[in-house]
Order: sequence, then structure tokens, then C-alpha cells
Amino acid sequence: MRLALGLGDHGWEAWVAGPGEAIVYPALDRADVPTARLAFARGFGHPRRDAAALRKLLAVIGGGEFDVVHAHSAKAGVVARLAARAKRLPVVYSPHCFPFVGPWGLPRRTFSTAIERSLGRSTDAIICVAEEERRLAIARQIASPERLHVVHNGSGPCEGDLSMDPELQAFADEGPTAGCLTVLRPQKAVHVFLDAAPIVLERLPGARLAVIGNGDLGPQLRERARALGLDRRVRFFDFLAPASRQLRSLDLFVLPSAWEAFPISILEAMACGVPQVATDVGGTSEAIADGKTGLLCPAGDPRALADRIVALLGDPARRRQMEIASRTRHAERFRLDLMVQRTASVYDGVVRDRARPRDAR
Repeated sequence: MRLALGLGDHGWEAWVAGPGEAIVYPALDRADVPTARLAFARGFGHPRRDAAALRKLLAVIGGGEFDVVHAHSAKAGVVARLAARAKRLPVVYSPHCFPFVGPWGLPRRTFSTAIERSLGRSTDAIICVAEEERRLAIARQIASPERLHVVHNGSGPCEGDLSMDPELQAFADEGPTAGCLTVLRPQKAVHVFLDAAPIVLERLPGARLAVIGNGDLGPQLRERARALGLDRRVRFFDFLAPASRQLRSLDLFVLPSAWEAFPISILEAMACGVPQVATDVGGTSEAIADGKTGLLCPAGDPRALADRIVALLGDPARRRQMEIASRTRHAERFRLDLMVQRTASVYDGVVRDRARPRDAR
């Protein structure tokens, strides 16, 4: 959505094709960005729906004068690249974390790698959201290095004029508060945050810990909290968009992910001046300046996570220094306009390269 809304400043007119329902459509409609709804379903277990999505996408791009197709994420990355190939259009692909990254078995990793290599040969450019993602693509021989471009994710400024979540703010007023604000799914490993909670609360009895988010794992995580005997110093809150509405109530942002590409939530916390504690996975270390804007720790280690949380929650002066450093780092490196500008530059390069005579490439 952010990309589509910003590309006009760089000479590009965007169309957006996506699933039948998505939270981005109202904003795109207000901005008169054309959209096409496809029969997308999550995962690769719906071949008939995928075929229907491919047919409609072929009709959409065949009926317009498009210069570039930009596919986002693994599933759309397959469908959109096949459509672009059929219509002989340049195609750019953003995996937003390759599908072979994560705790998957050998069959899935092998299948995903084979698909990415096969499609990578006919992909004009792959946009990696982190240097780490680019290194991984080179190691897996997904595409030649010159077609792998790094464009870090960006986020908007902290929206300080919005009303805050009164329930969360009342909870945060009780003591220094660390919050895990994320979608509740396995990748984000929120259970590690809960497992760290007893250690944090033993060492900082006045602390407050918040789990903020929605997702399928919500009931399971609440049950885990009960089993750990966590008291009212640990509470769950529904997510209220935009993220700054709730981030501004936190003294510390925590992201205990098991795997990542380049998490936008860290950038949103940075924009709001909230110090970060996160696991050192994927490109997270390219976002957080360890020791300056926040602290990194190993994945899957509740004690290490607790140590970092206690170190910052118990040190207000250090947090104030990190608040300033976080806002500065976001403004210099991770603004939305930088992300849009760099993405548009990749499009420009792809179009120029396609226009060159084949023997000059």
C-alpha cells in the first residue's frame, strides 16, 4: 500500500492486484489507485484457486499498458512471475523472506528452493529487504548477484497526534513497561517472551509486560501465561492500528522472532523513539544498532531475552539515550520515501535494461 501510494512521486502509476479482502483496499480506493481482486488463498494447497488467480491476472495485465510487474511474497511471487513471463513483461520480485527460511522440513526447503531457482532465472530483479537476504539468495543460487538489489523496508513517522489506547496506557502507568507488539503466529515466537516474563518480574517486581496483537495463537498463548502462573503484571491487548497508537505507551519494544527478513515493527518502534530488544535473526541486526538503539539477543533463549529486557527497563537514563538514537536512525535510514525512491530506481533500471539491444546487455 505504501509503495503504491508513493510511486507517483517518481513517475510511476500503480495498479494493485491482491486477495479478495485486504486492509489496504480502503486507502487505495481513496487515492484512486486501481485494484484487482484475485482468488488468492494462503499456501500452495489450492491449485484451482491459484489457476483462477493466474487467469484473472493474465487478463488484467494483458488489458493494460504495463511496464513492470512487481510480485510480493512467495505465493504471489509464483503466480505473478508466471503471468509476467507469459505476457513478456519485465518482472521484479520481493520475497519478503524466502519461503525456505524457517523451521521447515527438508521436503519443503528443497521444493521452495527449486521453485525460487527456476523462477529466478527469468526474474529481471529481486529486491531483498536486507543484505542478509541478499547473501542468502546468492548462497542458494537463486539469481545472479547483479540482479539482487537491497532496499530496506521503510516506515512512516510516529503519529503522535493520534489518541492512545487508554487501557494499555493505564496499564503502562503502573510501572516500566515492555511490550511485544506483533501478529500472534509461530514465526514471532511470543511464547519466548512469556517464558522470559517470570525472570523479568522476579528481578524487576514493578515492571509490566504487555502482549499486543491478534492472531491464531492468541488462545494458546493466554493458556501458556496461565500455566506459567503469570499474574496481572502480564496482560494481553488487541492491536489497534496504527502501531504508534500503542507503541507510545511502551518504554521498551520486544520482538522475540524465530526468523525474519527485515521486520517493519522494529522501524515503527524506532520512529516513536521506543528502544528495542529483538532476536538476532535475518536482517534484524541491520535495523537495530546494537547497544545504541536497542539490544540484540539469540533466538529461542528466554533467559537471554530477560537479561536484555531487565537491563533496559531498569535503566531509564540509557533508554532516554536510545530514544534519541532511535529517532535519528529512523530519520536517516528507514523513512518511507527512501524505500519508495529506491524501489522506483530498480524499476527504472529494469525498463532501461529491457530497452537495450540484446547484444549490448
